[in-house]
Amino acid sequence: MLYEIISEEFKQQRVKFFPNLNTVLGDDVGTNSIGKSTFLLIIDFAFGGKDYVMKSSEIQRNVGSHTIKFCFIFNQEKYFFMRNTDDLETVVECDNEYNFVSDLTLTQYCEFLKEQYKINLHDISFRDIVGRFARIYGKENLNEKRPLDVVHNESAGAPINALLKLFGLYNVIAELEASLKQREAELSAFKNAQKFNLVSSIKKRKYTANLKELDELEKEKEGISKDLDNQLIDLDSLKAEELIKLKQRLSVAKRQKSRYYSQFIILDENIKGNSPLSSERFNDLLKFFPDVNLRSIEEVERFHHEIRSVLRAELKEKKEELNRLLSISQNEIDNIESNIKQMIQTPNLSKVILKKYSELQKKSEVLESENSAYLKLDSLKISRDDTKVRRDQMRNEQLLHLQMVINTKMQEINDYIYSGKKRPPVLSFDKNQYNFETIDDTGTGTSYKNMIVYDLSILELTGLPVLIHDSVVLKQIADEAIEKILIKYRTIDKQIFISFDKKAAYTKESQKILNDTKVLELSPNGGELFGKSWSDK
Repeated sequence: MLYEIISEEFKQQRVKFFPNLNTVLGDDVGTNSIGKSTFLLIIDFAFGGKDYVMKSSEIQRNVGSHTIKFCFIFNQEKYFFMRNTDDLETVVECDNEYNFVSDLTLTQYCEFLKEQYKINLHDISFRDIVGRFARIYGKENLNEKRPLDVVHNESAGAPINALLKLFGLYNVIAELEASLKQREAELSAFKNAQKFNLVSSIKKRKYTANLKELDELEKEKEGISKDLDNQLIDLDSLKAEELIKLKQRLSVAKRQKSRYYSQFIILDENIKGNSPLSSERFNDLLKFFPDVNLRSIEEVERFHHEIRSVLRAELKEKKEELNRLLSISQNEIDNIESNIKQMIQTPNLSKVILKKYSELQKKSEVLESENSAYLKLDSLKISRDDTKVRRDQMRNEQLLHLQMVINTKMQEINDYIYSGKKRPPVLSFDKNQYNFETIDDTGTGTSYKNMIVYDLSILELTGLPVLIHDSVVLKQIADEAIEKILIKYRTIDKQIFISFDKKAAYTKESQKILNDTKVLELSPNGGELFGKSWSDK
């Protein structure tokens, strides 16, 4: 609980608080500009708010830079802090004499309060909880027709989401929200891929046409397979292309082997033809040329024989080289034919047929890729839409539950205030909008009473730790209801801070409660919060 607030600038420099209702009293004529609302803003300042500085420019002009000191008690232990109006983002942790110990960021400080108040809600900040229920003149949450809004024209859905979070009903919605964002991101990424031609993009008409063409291509491939004893039934375009390449390599290998073999035969004949020619072998030549000089021919033949003898070693080496190349060529041919047999068991398959099948398969794969992209896009859209429906359904279910719980509690409190004689306010939700009213009663007093009933319901139903109501809210309500509201304030086991004036106009019980819960009483002519009023001439 908030234990005390201290400032050297106050006339009453130290203000101590009760664990339940705390009243800042004005005078009996309702004098304005004495500091009631300002002090409530200072209480909100102690709870991590900024409006005391941001929306009270006259204070900053007339008081100047100053420090607000405050103490909380949690589990019977005191925690001391101070904030200066010149540095809204820093909260100073102090010792029990309010001497500096360390600096905290405002966020760290609010997390500390959230932890100490045992608010175990991870998706809503401490200020988003408390700030919505600090209804002080100058803030934007005083619209009695829009009690869920923390500022004017708050974005659609934000006040409802904050309420769902406060009741711990938003987690399951948040999970579906995250899933929906993921689905939308996936869909967007896929569309971008299509936009940049990284993925095919077709419409339903093309998808249907592709199905028809794929059926025709499949029949044509089946026809080719049947002609080849169904040995191509599982052949895809990559295998078909590989077979074509293997057939081409086989042809090259066979031609190479043929060239080596031709060279080998010629070389072998040259090696075998090493014996010299005898004179008897020239008899036929003498029949036609009786005057030929056989002696010269024999000398040339002996010369050739001598040359062949010299080259014999080289020829043998060449023959061995060709024999080795023939073996290598044969091995390559064997390996290629083996690979072909392993793929389709048809080593003599025509390259023309393979090419035809490959073209058909390639075309099929293009069409299948287009249709796959079409189906993928459709699947992503369905997934996105289904997640959105689930999110909306879950949100509606949670809102119906929330609506029932809050309306039940508001009826209970309203019946207490009016002894069951007047209609309670009703809160209803429609997607990201809400309506708050009392049927057949739109009077100003009723509307402000409704807002108080709503706030008290939330205070009792949730971990909301404090409630702040300015006199501008309470003064609109009929006198007979005020006493019951003050009694209700006092029975709740949480701190409530109110400002109130003209107490003499209310019942004795109301006056007693106000006096018993008074923590600060302000008045004009020196009794103001800062000991003076700068509104006077």
